[in-house]
Amino acid sequence: MDKGTTVIGLGAIEVAMRYRDDIQGDAGLCLQIYAKVEGEDTELLRFDCFEHAPHYHYGPEADDERLMFDQTAGGDPLSWVLGCFERGRLPEMITRAGYKDVAGALDAAVVERGLEGVGALARELEAVHAASS
Repeated sequence: MDKGTTVIGLGAIEVAMRYRDDIQGDAGLCLQIYAKVEGEDTELLRFDCFEHAPHYHYGPEADDERLMFDQTAGGDPLSWVLGCFERGRLPEMITRAGYKDVAGALDAAVVERGLEGVGALARELEAVHAASS
């Protein structure tokens, strides 16, 4: 899948975002976690915060483990994703995706400082598309 056009650098990783409306019968914000792996820009994680079938991927360019998001238990998918980031879950999630070296290269302070901007921009992108629907 193509990399989102809105990108925020968080040290060893980047968060790319775009609103996806290219899915038959569904739409929503997509957040992707990228890093350089062996010199190549690699998608490590993807969170598809869709209206009807939200889900996320561990290692979409490798084993692509896909997990459906339970909106009954978890509520709003975007809030859940941002909550994972704020609770410091990214290193563990990146490791689970198969990128332990990237997880080890994360600077927690850099990631934490950038997360406010990620959340604000994600909400803004979501609101822009909701208003135009």
